[in-house]
Amino acid sequence: MLNRMVLGGAVFAVLGVVSTSTAATKTSSLPDWSGVWENVSGIHMTEPLVNDGGKAGARGHAVANPPPLNAEYQKAYDAVLASAKQGKPVNDPTANCVWPGVPRVIVSPYPSEFLFTPHRVTILYEYMGQVRRIRTDGSKHPADLEPTYNGDSIGHWEGQTLVVDTVGLRADTMYQNTGLPHSDALHLSERIHLGKPGELIDEMTFDDPKAMTKPWKAVWRYQRHRDWQILDYVCEENNRNPNINGVTVAR
Repeated sequence: MLNRMVLGGAVFAVLGVVSTSTAATKTSSLPDWSGVWENVSGIHMTEPLVNDGGKAGARGHAVANPPPLNAEYQKAYDAVLASAKQGKPVNDPTANCVWPGVPRVIVSPYPSEFLFTPHRVTILYEYMGQVRRIRTDGSKHPADLEPTYNGDSIGHWEGQTLVVDTVGLRADTMYQNTGLPHSDALHLSERIHLGKPGELIDEMTFDDPKAMTKPWKAVWRYQRHRDWQILDYVCEENNRNPNINGVTVAR
């Protein structure tokens, strides 16, 4: 069965085909995360700009406690929200096919898949074909990190829970499409584990000393689909909102 939906000018497709993940050594000690995982907690970490009255259904909005932004970042975010209420769209880089990066890709409506290989867990995101690599070889974060969209992730297993530590994230990405900001000092800690049958849980803690007054927590849940596979997502093929020299030109 083929299901499609259009989000932000891009076409999302899900095809019922069996998907598998490559197990690492000592597979008996690792949990079974095979299949493809669908976000069922929503795409917003706080209230969306527009209330859809619950029409989004399973792809609705998971409202967490608002992030404890400090005065500087709260003022900047309030200005964005005020402009949005006046009809001015949020300057969302993904409208021009720029990667959403971490943490936004984690709450994407598009499915994801985990691959277990020796000394690494790889997450494949359908959204813009992003790949996130989590080293589990005991290495540390490099001292001279250059900020990137997905940052530098290291992890280890505590029983059946994958504990992930991510730093080195670019400051020009956002938590969600409302423009909710973070700084380049954002430190993301995750505890990813199975919940009830067919459920994967990602417990996230965001620590951003430049932008927040204290750490912020959120929990996201995903539903397993063993008969799905990750499909191609080519944003450039349907990019109808290019930005040329700072001016948005609609086609």
